Amino acid sequence: MGSVLDYLKWRADLRFSRDPFNDVDALILAMLSYLPFKGIVPGIDEREKITLEETARRYFSKYPSHKDDPENIDLTVSPSMDEGLMQILKITSRSARFSEMRLSRFAEKTDFSAGQQFAALTYHLPHAKRHQVIAFRGTDSTLIGWKEDFELAYMEKVPAQESASDYLSRQVSILSGKVTVCGHSKGGNLAVYAASRLKGIDRSRLSRVISFDGPGFNFSLLPRSSFSDCANKVINYVPEESIVGVLLDTVGERKVITSSARYLFQHNPLTWGVERSAFTGGELSDTAQLLEETVEAWLGKLSLERRKAFIDALFDVLGASEGKTIDPKDGLKDLSKVIKNVSDLDEDTRKMLSEVLASITDQARDAILKAIREKLLTK
Repeated sequence: MGSVLDYLKWRADLRFSRDPFNDVDALILAMLSYLPFKGIVPGIDEREKITLEETARRYFSKYPSHKDDPENIDLTVSPSMDEGLMQILKITSRSARFSEMRLSRFAEKTDFSAGQQFAALTYHLPHAKRHQVIAFRGTDSTLIGWKEDFELAYMEKVPAQESASDYLSRQVSILSGKVTVCGHSKGGNLAVYAASRLKGIDRSRLSRVISFDGPGFNFSLLPRSSFSDCANKVINYVPEESIVGVLLDTVGERKVITSSARYLFQHNPLTWGVERSAFTGGELSDTAQLLEETVEAWLGKLSLERRKAFIDALFDVLGASEGKTIDPKDGLKDLSKVIKNVSDLDEDTRKMLSEVLASITDQARDAILKAIREKLLTK
């Protein structure tokens, strides 16, 4: 079974005029959106576009230490996406397929007080007729980013979704030709949400909307009908043991793909199976199906007020409002222990947190805690 990096070795010499843009290409562009391109790619209010080749030159000039990453990565030993991103940037910037691609309109917002983590950029494909790709960044290592993911359980929309909607609406109105929208993790959720908010002729300009293992939506808060006009253009890729991609309700088609990793390590796209120019198909595991059903049932027991109080208290404890990040060396051995060890929690809040955690079945709680621990190890 090949991987994304193998795909680049096989296909990077083929221009888009010879081998049309495909979903593996979209994943590569979604992954590149994780890189800190502020001050490198022209901003949202600038008209300049720069090639991917020039982007890489500026990037490694600004971050020279990143040049030292190994040329070959054994993903079965080191499933770090950060290492893989360096290789993707290097390979694509030197390739006939990607190097002449132009990047523009980079936007980034991280607001700890408002609780928002957001980034997006636009790619202009070379040797393809007026085809652009807009990619939304997924969850980063800030606790604010993680809190926004959790807030999907009780909010009709989170701040990053509003930013994504504004970004896509603005870009579609000034671009000509077709637009593909994509994102990995929370970026996939943002892509689907923003696409669903387009109206009329702008919506008709959408070519594809692709969510790569991104969480869904809470249709008790956001009517399914609000997505109906774009649902036929949405595809959701999830690995066989997906945890993130099976949370909440899916819009559009779901496709399961194989992975060389296990459990939440499968959230890392570098582990996904690729053959020629497509992902290799798989089947959703029993564990992923159980988690999907259990979380849905658990959320159904909690009022929106209860969900909000729990999430706000939990992330205040963890320090989200202070701009803290998740350190994989520290880990979170057990969320209940974290809560019990915080001395400044008032009695009512402590009781509420304990009750909500206790409302999760033992099996679901073990699965969720295991997922969080493994997520930390992938950073």
